[in-house]
Amino acid sequence: MEAYGGLLADTPGFASLDTSRALHIPKEELQHAFPEFQPYFGQCKFTGCAHVAEKGCAVKAALEEGKIQPTRYESYVALYEEAKDVKKWELP
Repeated sequence: MEAYGGLLADTPGFASLDTSRALHIPKEELQHAFPEFQPYFGQCKFTGCAHVAEKGCAVKAALEEGKIQPTRYESYVALYEEAKDVKKWELP
């Protein structure tokens, strides 16, 4: 069975599988989960652009031009806001 970009197998001896860590995507990597953002990577005014509130953001410009669906961008922002508050030491 496929899960989280990998394979999952039923193996004797495992009673459970903790997926909470597998579900966390660091805020710096979250943009890669949105393939429609890919054409705009490297085009933002600032290196390390979070595509949320920065001026000169190519992703936000594409959104305003109708090249990115608003619902997809809203999903990205919601996930980013959640991910930015997670500290590595808080992960299981």
